[in-house]
Amino acid sequence: MKKRYLLIISLLILFTLSGCLKAVPKGEGGEEAPAVVAVWHTLTGAEAEALQVKMQDLSKAKPEVFVKLVYVPEQIFVNRAYQAEAGGEGPEIFLAPKDILLQLYAQGLLAPVVEVASEGFPAAVAQFRFSGNLYAQPWLTDVPLLYFRKDKVPIPADLTSFSITKGRFVLPEINSLLLSTWWNGQGGQLAKDGKPTLNYQANLSFLQQLKSWRISNALQVTPNAMDQFAKGQASYTIGWASQAKVLTQLNIPWDSIPMSDLLGGKGQALLGPTLGIANSTTKTIKPLNSSIQIIEQALLNPAVEGAVAQAGHRFPANPLYYSAADKLQGIETQVNQVLTGAWPLEGGAVEWKLFSLQDSAWKNAFAGMLPLEALDRAQTEAVRIIGET
Repeated sequence: MKKRYLLIISLLILFTLSGCLKAVPKGEGGEEAPAVVAVWHTLTGAEAEALQVKMQDLSKAKPEVFVKLVYVPEQIFVNRAYQAEAGGEGPEIFLAPKDILLQLYAQGLLAPVVEVASEGFPAAVAQFRFSGNLYAQPWLTDVPLLYFRKDKVPIPADLTSFSITKGRFVLPEINSLLLSTWWNGQGGQLAKDGKPTLNYQANLSFLQQLKSWRISNALQVTPNAMDQFAKGQASYTIGWASQAKVLTQLNIPWDSIPMSDLLGGKGQALLGPTLGIANSTTKTIKPLNSSIQIIEQALLNPAVEGAVAQAGHRFPANPLYYSAADKLQGIETQVNQVLTGAWPLEGGAVEWKLFSLQDSAWKNAFAGMLPLEALDRAQTEAVRIIGET
């Protein structure tokens, strides 16, 4: 009797397993259906169209996976992702700007990356690393460059060139991202051994220099700086490399150089607006990891990054893209140079909490406050927020 019960139980288990196996979804031809991997993204216009084409090509080449692209507006991206993951839903992959990805990370919605590119610009990768774990891969980015009107002034040799040529120098704003190369190339720093140093002497000297240039009318800060530059009303400006495309379309006689070229090779840039690829906590599970890897490998392919970059106004964050001979010319050569030497500041670094305080100090000084007073106030606030130890 006991053996009969065991036989019955065994048969039931076998029938159950057989039913489970038959329940695996099949395609129209009886083959297993492809794994569907959702990618939430913020791309629009030509960039979105270029991404769509490349993902369609991937589905043809890799029929075992299907990419479901879902556009989500930036202003609702974080809230929608939180609600989706709270309900066990949402995408496998996020493709979004850095500030959005950092908010998702802070809410615990990102898992460590599944696919890691074999190579990457140190600064581009570092900004997404926290406590030794990488939570996103850089995809498209931007860098600051010094633009000059070659029909009005010669290529500047150093910082004194501006006063010698008497060409107007305009800036759209004074902030740490845009002026990072210039500021730290002259010794600026925000922290040492984890302690804030906003009123450091080199920081004061830099701010005093900016303010003295403004007082002497050698420098002007105006929101329409690039427009004045395009119209020939200014000879120099610092802007993002992505703005070069518009200047070329307008047939402006412009040229550009990395700011470090004026500082004897010193100075490391902070990267500008960056798009990254990340995995959701909810959907990054072992059964799907291989499918996620296939898609992320495709997204990180230089040809895919290049196609979307050409359709828009950003640049690939992949060193392999710039290794092609036809890319070693013009603006992309300069972008490669800046990316190669950019500041490899990790996402958890204390400096990221201090840049906004420095920006406020600079603005206060330009509004009339003494530079030392402005930096001292920022230092006091930094110590309050972070502490001296």
